[in-house]
Amino acid sequence: MNIITLTRAYVSKVVHPLWNPLSHLIFYEGRRAPQKFLPKFYFPAPSTPIFPSNVGVRCYSHKQHEEDSTSECDDTITDRMTTWVNNVVIGLNMCPFAEKSRSQKKIFTTIVRGDDVEEILSVILYESILREDDEGTTLVVCPDLSRDSFVDFYDVVAMAEYMLQDQNLEGIIQIAPFHPFFEFEGNGPDAVDNLTNRAPYPVFHILREHEVEAAVKKLNGDSSKVWQRNISLLEKMEQHFGMETTKKIMAGEKVEGLKEFIRNMTFDDS
Repeated sequence: MNIITLTRAYVSKVVHPLWNPLSHLIFYEGRRAPQKFLPKFYFPAPSTPIFPSNVGVRCYSHKQHEEDSTSECDDTITDRMTTWVNNVVIGLNMCPFAEKSRSQKKIFTTIVRGDDVEEILSVILYESILREDDEGTTLVVCPDLSRDSFVDFYDVVAMAEYMLQDQNLEGIIQIAPFHPFFEFEGNGPDAVDNLTNRAPYPVFHILREHEVEAAVKKLNGDSSKVWQRNISLLEKMEQHFGMETTKKIMAGEKVEGLKEFIRNMTFDDS
């Protein structure tokens, strides 16, 4: 029995059936979902992983209704995500430690086709186990999962967060969610700061906690500086280019005058 089968068994038996379908509302309002005292489900370490941990792109799929799937092929999705990472996450310096991961070839992309929640959670857990012992960061891209509904997507985020806690990965691995219609609590859909967590597809970004902490230490322990700098950049881009063009920039599109604009940008680090 391989590790994906085992992780799916765990999700099927423990996480998914007993999850409160309203829990995403609690999470969406900025509070943690109630802790559930469920039995642990441990799996043996595989002697040989079904995929090497250093493979850059992995794809999983299962049968689904044709109308439920995006028409884009895996290569197109990979290219769009690579462009987004290079032009937005790194190009605009939205994430201060992403460049190191890229230079070390430690940014991994995993595409999960279809909207089977158990399949998606199984892959997230598998990738989290890989990241526990291997440096780098993984983008689990789910192009067919609640692409038009951020609230439905965030319900799966809440399940994934609980899953990490249940498997004693909390404090070791963290998940940063991205979605085409990401919306912070209290914001309207057109608030510019929503763009910090928007991406071309629904994405679960798996991060190693100690790598995040190391990056924060370089900011004198103040992680809010990254957020403040990103919001300041977005506000200035909106003022200069307008909201629609700013959305295009944050989707990874090239816009005339952007390089000069970034070159002339100044930020208040106080």
